[in-house]
Amino acid sequence: MIIYLRNLLTCGSNLRGPKGIITSPNYPVQYENNAHCVWVITAMDPEKILLPLIETVGSTMRQQKMLPNRLCFINTYTYPNPKPTLTVIKLAFEEFDLERAYDTLTVGDGGKIGDARRVLYVLTGSSVPDLIVSMSNQMWLHLQSDDTIGSQGFKAVYEEIEKGGCGDPGVPAYGKRTGDHFLHGDVLTFECQAAFELVGERTISCQQNNQWSGNKPSCVCKSHFLKCMIIINMLAFRMINVSPL
Repeated sequence: MIIYLRNLLTCGSNLRGPKGIITSPNYPVQYENNAHCVWVITAMDPEKILLPLIETVGSTMRQQKMLPNRLCFINTYTYPNPKPTLTVIKLAFEEFDLERAYDTLTVGDGGKIGDARRVLYVLTGSSVPDLIVSMSNQMWLHLQSDDTIGSQGFKAVYEEIEKGGCGDPGVPAYGKRTGDHFLHGDVLTFECQAAFELVGERTISCQQNNQWSGNKPSCVCKSHFLKCMIIINMLAFRMINVSPL
């Protein structure tokens, strides 16, 4: 069997933290057929730790008064008894549209591309995926399309977060959430505004594999459409008229 590769589009890149954006080729215009794109995301430096800025006074060290954003990376050997902060990768999709079943985006953990044992998700279709968090300081994405019919593609934001959590899954539109901690074992509970019905899991927990036990639910109109529109407009009016503290 002869395989012709001359029309195969190869793309992708090696990316580093702490934060960035990944898009499919040509986004928001349709990506090419026969695309084979690989992105590898690596945390900036897993050997470093995040500590408050310090200054030396005589032979002693004292912590400066913390100011906004006044943090610095210090190698572990420069601070007595340091506590290392291991980092993992959080991937949040803003847009997603691949030809269902024929074009796929595989998301895996670690730096070994294509290892079936490290695959986290195989994504396709037009539903925006929920938050994905790696187990290690590396994550890889592999976009593969066939030779017909492309779609808009995807846009995602990656960010380094501290290991031991699942990341903030957000709050559903026209809903609210109880719980503001996202570490292993933490539980979040969701509910919807009046006239809206919860679709999905009401309660999810952060598991040891850094994934939530369920996807973030959504709130859909369960009453007369006009009643829902009135509530939506009221919520929007409140947001516009909220004055800063």
